[in-house]
Amino acid sequence: MRHWIVALAALLLIAPAQAQPAEKPKPVPLAELRAKLGKPGDRYLQIAGGVELRYRDEGKGPVLLLLHGSRSSLNSWDPVVARLVRHYRIVRFDQPPQSLSGPLTKEALAAVGSPEAMVRMFLDALKIDRVTVLGTSSGGTLAYYFAATYPERVDALVLSNTPTDAVNGLKPVLTPEMIAANARAKENGLEDRAFWRTYFEWLWGEKSRITEHQVDSYYAMNLRGIEPNYTGLTALTSNKDATMARLAGVKAPVLILWGMRDPVLPPYLGDKLYGYLANAKSRSFVALDDVGHYPPVEVPDRYAERVLAWLKNPR
Repeated sequence: MRHWIVALAALLLIAPAQAQPAEKPKPVPLAELRAKLGKPGDRYLQIAGGVELRYRDEGKGPVLLLLHGSRSSLNSWDPVVARLVRHYRIVRFDQPPQSLSGPLTKEALAAVGSPEAMVRMFLDALKIDRVTVLGTSSGGTLAYYFAATYPERVDALVLSNTPTDAVNGLKPVLTPEMIAANARAKENGLEDRAFWRTYFEWLWGEKSRITEHQVDSYYAMNLRGIEPNYTGLTALTSNKDATMARLAGVKAPVLILWGMRDPVLPPYLGDKLYGYLANAKSRSFVALDDVGHYPPVEVPDRYAERVLAWLKNPR
C-alpha cells in the first residue's frame, strides 16, 4: 500500500498533522517480527539470488495462487482461504521485501529479473505447472503480468480493483483524517496503529466491516518499515506501453470483481480494465456496489462465493 500513499501525498501536498497525540512506533527487525507474527503452516523457500519467500501451501485439488496488494501480506487472504480450501489447493506468499519475506539486494533483483519471473520461480519450486491466479490491487497487476508472460501456465484470472493506469496520474480525494494520518506517518517514519484504522475507514465501502484484527495485523506487519528496493519486484503500471502489451497478452478467462466505492480506483477504471482485456477467452464483470478497494479483505464471504460460482461454471 505504501507506494499508493507516497504517490498520493506528492499529488495533494499533504498538510501538517493536527494535534493528535499518538504512539510513535519503532522499527522491528525481521527476525523479531517472524518470531512474533509467524503462524503454523508458514514455510520459507529461496529463489534466485537468495530471495527468501514466506509462503503457505494448503488443501488439495486444482491450484489457486493468491497475490496480495502492497503493504499487505499473505495473511490478508485468510478468511477467503478458509472458504475455498475445501475445494482447491491454495498457495500464496509474501511479496518481498514485504511482511515476513526476506530483503532484496540489487544483486538479488538482477538475479530474479522481473515480478512475473518471481512468480514462475515460486511455482517451479513447488512443482506446480498450472494455476488460477487471484490478485487484488497491485497483486492483480502482478496476476495479469504473469498471465500474459506465461499463458500456458494460467487457467483463469480473478482480478479485484486492479490498476492499469499509472498511480501518479490518479487524483483520489483524501479525507482530512487520512491527510493527517499520512503526515503523522511521514513525521514518525512509520505508521502508527491509528493510521491503519484511518486508512481502512478511507478505503472500505462500509466502515462497520473494519475489524480490530485487521488493524492490528496491518500495523504489526508494517513495523518492519520500508526497505531498500521496496518496489523492485512489484508489478507497477508506470510504463503505459508495457502495461497495455501485457493486458493485451492475457488469453485466459477473466473474472473482475470490483468494489464500486473505491476512492483510489473508481468504477470507470474497472470498465477500462475490462476493455483492455479484449483478447481474453472470456470476461465477466461483477460490481460490488457497497464495497471499497479491497473486496477479498472487506467482504471475504461474498468474494469467495462469487469466485467459487464462476470457477464451477464453464468459461
